[in-house]
Formats: sequence, C-alpha cells, structure tokens
Amino acid sequence: MDYKQKLKNDFNDFDELLNNPNHVVRRYFTAFINGDYGETIYNKWEKRYNEATTDKKLRALVIQAFLEYNALDYDCTSQQVQRWLMQNIGIEKLEKLNIELIKDIIDLKEVA
Repeated sequence: MDYKQKLKNDFNDFDELLNNPNHVVRRYFTAFINGDYGETIYNKWEKRYNEATTDKKLRALVIQAFLEYNALDYDCTSQQVQRWLMQNIGIEKLEKLNIELIKDIIDLKEVA
C-alpha cells in the first residue's frame, strides 16, 4: 500500500478526526510531539513550542509538525502529505483540524 492509500485510509472519516481527540491520527501526533518518536524529535518540537509566542507561530508549528509526523509515518515527504491533504481534505477542513491540534498540544504541554 502506498502512502496515498494509507493517508486515504486514516483520513477517511475526517469528522471523527476533528471531533475525537483520541482518534488514532491525533493520538499518534501527540505521541510524536511528546517524545515517543525519540528524544531528538521531542527536543526539536519542545524548543519550537517554547519559541511560539504568538498564535501565528503556534499555528505554523502545528502545521509543520503535523506534516513531518505524517511524512515519517507514511514514508513520504512533508510536501507529498501537504499536497494530498490539500487535494483531498481542503483548506477549510484543515483549518478546523489546525485548531484542534493546537488545543491538543496546549493540553499536552499543560499536563507536562
């Protein structure tokens, strides 16, 4: 199965992804940010989180981290993930996802 099929499978119920913080994609993304994918990845995103002093910077962090996480999990590039998401999900829905992912990261950092 190529990366496009894997993405299609994991993003097939986008409303569930938006509304369920325990959805597999969001759960693994949180694990990625939280260091379960390695100390180097954790340190990178922890540093960037601490530098994200505005909503705009936090949004940029979430987008970049989410693309990097998916590229790693689906064995492709961040650009391929971004292109697939834009073509198959659309910008309006992705903006809603950004909001939820920002909440997930803020919740994660408040617990830590």
